[in-house]
Order: sequence, then C-alpha cells, then structure tokens
Amino acid sequence: MNIVGVYGEDYPWDVRVEKLLRGCLDAGHRVRLVCRNLKRRSLVEDADGIECHRVLGPLAPGFLSVPAPGNPIWRRAIRRTCEDFKPDLFIVRDLPLAMLVIREAERMGVPALVDMAENHPAMWQNVMDSDPIPLRSWLMKNPALARRLERQVAARASGVFVVVEEMRDHLVRAGAPLDRVHLVSNTPPRSILDFAADPADASKGTIDLIYVGHVTRTRGLQQVIAALAVLPDDATPMRFHIVGTGAHLQRLQDLAAELGVSDRVIFHGWVESNEVPALVSQCHVGVIPHLKTEHTDTTVPNKLFDFMAAGLPVIVSNAVPMERIVREQDCGLAFDGALADSLPGCLRQLADPQVRLDMGQRGRQSVSTLYHWERDLDRALEVVNSLGGVPAAAGS
Repeated sequence: MNIVGVYGEDYPWDVRVEKLLRGCLDAGHRVRLVCRNLKRRSLVEDADGIECHRVLGPLAPGFLSVPAPGNPIWRRAIRRTCEDFKPDLFIVRDLPLAMLVIREAERMGVPALVDMAENHPAMWQNVMDSDPIPLRSWLMKNPALARRLERQVAARASGVFVVVEEMRDHLVRAGAPLDRVHLVSNTPPRSILDFAADPADASKGTIDLIYVGHVTRTRGLQQVIAALAVLPDDATPMRFHIVGTGAHLQRLQDLAAELGVSDRVIFHGWVESNEVPALVSQCHVGVIPHLKTEHTDTTVPNKLFDFMAAGLPVIVSNAVPMERIVREQDCGLAFDGALADSLPGCLRQLADPQVRLDMGQRGRQSVSTLYHWERDLDRALEVVNSLGGVPAAAGS
C-alpha cells in the first residue's frame, strides 16, 4: 500500500519516525514522508531509503513552515506529495499537525493514523510554567488550545499509537474509542543487547551514574547533584555523568560548585548517538530523575530501555510509567522527589554490587523478552495493515 508520513520537524533524523517508516518499508509498503526543512536540504531527497518531500525549498524562510494546526503551507505540501502518489493511509507524528492531516485524509477518503509519542497539552503546560515570560508560551504553545485539539483528534483519528498504557487511558478519557488506541512503545531493537555494560565492576572504587538526554529543569538532574552532596563521607564514592546539553546546563554547573561536588559531576556535553553506548558501558547505574508531572506520568523515555538493555540497574523518579515498569521488572529503584532522603537512599542501596548485578540482569532479560522494537513493530504493522485493508499476515 502507499503510506504518506507527516512529521513536523526536519528529517533526518528522528529515531521513532525512522523505525516506524522503515518497518513499513521492510514490510513491503511504499512510503513518502512530508517533513520540515530548517536545515536547507533539497525539496525532494532520498534519506537512506525514506523518500522525503520537504514542505518548502532550501531558500524559503523557516518560520513559514511552523507545524501549526491550520498552516496552509503544510496542506499544500501534503497535496503536492499526493498528486502522483495516491495514499492508502496517512501516518502523522504528534498532535500539532494531526487535525490538518485527518481533514486531508477525510477529503481523500483514506484513514489517518496518529503517532501520539507525546502528551502535548501536558508538555506545553510544562513549557509555559517554566517560561519567565509565560505570555510568550501561551501564544506559541497554548495548553488550552492543545487540549481542545487533542479531543478533536481523539474523536476523529482512525487510530492512535501511544507509548504507554497511561497515555492510552488519558486519550480514552479525552474521547478516543478504546479499540482505536494502540500501544507501540519507545523500545529499542534487540540488537542493542549486543552493547552490554559490566555494572558489577566498580574496581576503581567509584560507582559511576549516567544520564543521557536534554538538560532542562524538568529533567530533575538537580536532584541527583543534591543527593551526591548529602551522602556520608564513608559512603562508596559516586560520580554522575551528564551526557547532553540544554538551557539548564549552566545552572547545574553552578549548583555542583555551590554544593562542593564539582569533582563528582562530569558534564560531557553533546555526544553523537553512536558514541553513547560506549559511555553507558563504562558506568554502573542509569539515572532518569525526570520531575513528576502530567507529562512524565503519560510517557516513557527511550533511555529507560537503553539502560536496561545495557545491563544497568536504573534509578527513576516516581513518574507513573517509569516507576511501574521498574517495579514490575524489579530492575531498579524509584524515588519520590518530595522526600528528602528518598534519592540518597536509592543510591545507598545500589552501592551493593550484587544488588546492581541482579537488577541489571533482570532489566536485560525484560528487553530481550518484552521491551524490544520487534515486538512493538509487529503491533504497529498489524494496525497499519488493518487500516489499509491488507491482511496482517500478508505484510504488503
């Protein structure tokens, strides 16, 4: 069948878009992707097998292609892409462009599948709450508008992919029929299991903690730095590796200096994705201290499964999906950011190498059997084939 994907950012690259569309290609479907062009690439280009049709050419001003619900530039680009490629199915990533795509799909008489990888109303609420000029965020990323848009999408999409059960329940409460909401999580391919760490080996006498991702206030990294500062002098020495960059980086560096732990917090900055597994393999504990919000209570980060696959025990905040997975699989510990001793207590528990080893092995086993992309892709293709009128077993 012919599938038109719509992604409101530049491509390449996005790991979830790449995995989903490549999975459709490998199943025998034909795929085109309509995407943005802030990086000034060619209007049409083959991106490692995925045919990209960009909204505007390389000379056009980027602000014209803002992925807003009613932007006519996107409508025109979608129609142009479909002129010689009659779609049997649309797959649109995330909320901002979802209703525009749904309306185009309805006009053409084909189904539209929304890959709801994020809870945009909650995410935009976080942005507005953190913005020193809230009016700016209210104009650009209005949570109330996003909630209204979400209800429309929930009612009219032919199907929706979500990454965790909690987001499924949220959309059902917003009006989506339960049988149209499908779990396709943020899991890695099984090949990631080839990159195993040795979390039990702390022969250097120091336990290395690692975080990978954006560095913003809501990622909660300040909690880990503060926890290092209150560990007793006779505790096993620990270092915290922060891999990534973002708006909160300087504040974290200042906090580490203020608390006297600068020598125990290593800021690696931006690291290419293909170099991250080597850093992870040198560490003993993965840490995901995201602040508990409506957003983090309805999503799950890729790095949870990446750490588990590497054999690292994980320390996570009590955001509902992360805490649930970690407790169900007994592969780490969850802390409550509202309790002062909760995170330091988790760090003390994971000073025991046998505890780390056992939890790490259980995490790897969970990725091998449950939390891997091959399993999620099978579920995704079953929905894709069903909406396109292709028997799931046929795969084409």
